[in-house]
Amino acid sequence: MKCANTLRVLALWLLPIVLAGCTGTSPEATSTQLPSSTPRPTSTQAPTDTPRPTNTPRRTPTPTAVPQPILLQGSGDDVVDLEKWSGAALAHITYQGSRNFAVWNYGPDGERIDLLVNTIGPYEGTLPIDFMVDENTSRFQVESSGDWTIEVLPLAKTRRVTVPSMFEGMGDEVVVLDGSPDLLRIDASTARSNFAIWAYGNRRDLLVNEIAPYTGLVIAGSDTAILAIHAEGEWSIEVTSR
Repeated sequence: MKCANTLRVLALWLLPIVLAGCTGTSPEATSTQLPSSTPRPTSTQAPTDTPRPTNTPRRTPTPTAVPQPILLQGSGDDVVDLEKWSGAALAHITYQGSRNFAVWNYGPDGERIDLLVNTIGPYEGTLPIDFMVDENTSRFQVESSGDWTIEVLPLAKTRRVTVPSMFEGMGDEVVVLDGSPDLLRIDASTARSNFAIWAYGNRRDLLVNEIAPYTGLVIAGSDTAILAIHAEGEWSIEVTSR
């Protein structure tokens, strides 16, 4: 009986431990949380989930706004003020009279910059203004006996030709050269009066200054970017590269 009682006591003492081992709820196992139950750092969103800056449209491809043309017009002798953007521009000038026609441009301090036009009879042509760093046209003086217009245009309106190529025109004109020119073969054999060509690049060069009719071959210079042709009548130019 004593052994039986002893076994009964042992059985009662071991029963909770056995039951705990079967159910996995031992006090030692449940009293402390396992490290694996802690959220892993990898659950945080990776930086690559943030949208990349390249998704934002670039601003650099957007060109600077082209200035708007300025139209000045009148009749007879006149002085007109001009408020234009800073830098080079074109002056497209027309005249409908039959007598002498002249146009000067002046700077803000009253200094005369250039005699742009000096002709007799109807006129139409495009001329460069403010191509030099110290020039800033703020006024035109016009001498005429008829109606005239002066339209100030941005350089974006300039005629463009690719080097090498041949192009032709009539009267005063400004031409942009896309490429590196070498020689200019010029034919102004049907023109009249003074014929001149200015080249603009790293500097300004007077390539031709003759009385028409004129034909000839001249060096343009690889840095030449713009030609300003002054002529009365038709002309053609073949520009070559090296």
